[in-house]
Amino acid sequence: MEGEYDPKEIIKNSYKYLQQTKEEAKNILSQNAPKELLSDLDSLLKYMNNKTISYNNNLFNDAKNEFRLDGRDRIILYMFDNYFMAGIVRGISEYAKDLDPKDPNYNKIVDNIKGFIQRDLTDRTIFYIIYSGFLKKAFKELKNKEKKSPEDYNYILQEISNDLMNTIENLLEYRIKNREQFYNTLSKIEKFIYK
Repeated sequence: MEGEYDPKEIIKNSYKYLQQTKEEAKNILSQNAPKELLSDLDSLLKYMNNKTISYNNNLFNDAKNEFRLDGRDRIILYMFDNYFMAGIVRGISEYAKDLDPKDPNYNKIVDNIKGFIQRDLTDRTIFYIIYSGFLKKAFKELKNKEKKSPEDYNYILQEISNDLMNTIENLLEYRIKNREQFYNTLSKIEKFIYK
C-alpha cells in the first residue's frame, strides 16, 4: 500500500462491514424465516471463521510459506475474509428477503436455504471452490492497479463481495430450479482458479 495507512483501522472497517451485514441478515431472517435458520447462519459463520486463511493460523502459515506472503498481504487477507463472509451472508439474506409464510413454496424455499447452508457451503470442496475462486479474483484485481491506497483496497474488495453476493443468490436459485446450472456455476469458478 502506498502512503500512510493504519492496518488496524483498515481491518477494523472491513470487520465492521461484516458485523453490519450479519445484523442486517439476522433482521431479515428473523422477520421472514424460521428461527432455526438464524442458528444455521451462526453455525455457518463459525465454520467460515475456521476455514478462512486469516482466521486460521495454521492455514495462514501454510499460505504464507507457499505464496511468500508479507504483512501487506496479511492485511488484504483479513479484509478479503471479512468481505467474503459478508458477501455470502448478504447473498443468503437477499435471497430470503421476499420469503412469505403464506407463499405455497415457502417450506421448499426455506429447505433450499437450509440445505445450501448445512450441506453445500459446509462441504469442504464446494466451500473451497467458492473461497479460492474469489480469493484469486481479489488478488488479480488488486494487482491490476499500479498504485493502491487503502480506499482502493476497500473499493475493490467491496465490489468482489457484491459479485459474490450475486453468485450466492444465483446458486440458491439454481439449486432449487436448475441443479445442472448450480454445478456449472461452481465448475466455472473452479476453472478460473486453475487458469
